[in-house]
Amino acid sequence: MEKIEIDFKNLKVEQLGFVYKDIEKQAKIFEELFNIPKFAILPESTQVVKYRGKDSKVNTKIALSRQFNTQIELIQLIEGESVYKEFLDQGREGFHHISLFVEDRDSYIEYFEKRGIEMIYLGSIGKQFWAYFDTEEILGMLLEVQETRKRRKKST
Repeated sequence: MEKIEIDFKNLKVEQLGFVYKDIEKQAKIFEELFNIPKFAILPESTQVVKYRGKDSKVNTKIALSRQFNTQIELIQLIEGESVYKEFLDQGREGFHHISLFVEDRDSYIEYFEKRGIEMIYLGSIGKQFWAYFDTEEILGMLLEVQETRKRRKKST
């Protein structure tokens, strides 16, 4: 088996992800309780993602802020089969995942899958390409890796 080298030494948790039924209500709680800067609430967006090996059309609303030098992401599922629906269907709301910002998302997918950790959710929004791994049993939460891909210049 080929050994894939991934350097975790220089990575840090860049984002804490939370899933709620009402992110606008929750954003106000975070802002008041922790004096977090006002959340930017993004418009609803729909993406086609890979969820547990199948294509799924998912509509979400996201709010972003920063605290403790870390991005805070609040996710509200509008509709669609997803890791967020799974979480909410378990009667849960709140802390959902940590995210590492990486250079090459696909090498992390290969790294974790070779160690028996399944990639369960894959997609992109704009230049952000992400993958979630099923680490609930071993970490008590999901692990996400995100890569920002630069736009390629059109050749003339």
